[in-house]
Amino acid sequence: MREITRKADVEPRNELGIMHSITGKMRGFLYRQLNDTNYTVVYATPSIETLTGYPASDFVNNAVRTLPSLTEAEDETYVVGVVQKALARREPWTIDYRIRPAGGEAIWVREVGGGVFSETGELQFLEGLVIEVQGERAAQLASQSRLASMTAATNPILADVDEILKTIRTLSILSFNARVEAARAGEAGRGFTVVASEMKRLADDTDKLAKQISARVKVARQVLAGSVTT
Repeated sequence: MREITRKADVEPRNELGIMHSITGKMRGFLYRQLNDTNYTVVYATPSIETLTGYPASDFVNNAVRTLPSLTEAEDETYVVGVVQKALARREPWTIDYRIRPAGGEAIWVREVGGGVFSETGELQFLEGLVIEVQGERAAQLASQSRLASMTAATNPILADVDEILKTIRTLSILSFNARVEAARAGEAGRGFTVVASEMKRLADDTDKLAKQISARVKVARQVLAGSVTT
């Protein structure tokens, strides 16, 4: 262990080379850009070409294109809003959005970035890591779609359960009134007492079953919603 430490001290690795090595193994890239009107790129790792299909030289000094130009138009306002809020709070941001690489078909990426401020508090640079999350994001969207479909399918069930519960309350009231009238009728009303008691039992059993159905539907929704957010 000591021998390894001594070699590391004698032969320190270049930090830029380390960054290139790490990002070269992923579909993603590191960047730094100025806080100017055009968000001029001052640095991007070569691995940007793996993800976007464009070489880093296209982006440095905005020679051919800018990083924001890759963002899907529908996501631009959202991305800018998240970044501006994070900068105002001097906090890092993590955001998922779509970019359109040279291949033409949009892909989902995740950006983890932050601002670089001077000692006087002036924002100088924006920098971050952008990696592809296409499969993960697609799974999230599919889960959200399943949740929406389940909600749409179960809404009528819950509405029907509400109607059943209303009917049960009415039956309970009728059975109570029937028992009262049977008691007043004395011996002649004994048959009505039996019918009223049976109505009450059926109403109670149905009420319990309807509430169980409602509770299970809601639990199923919560479970699926939890799988979407995790």
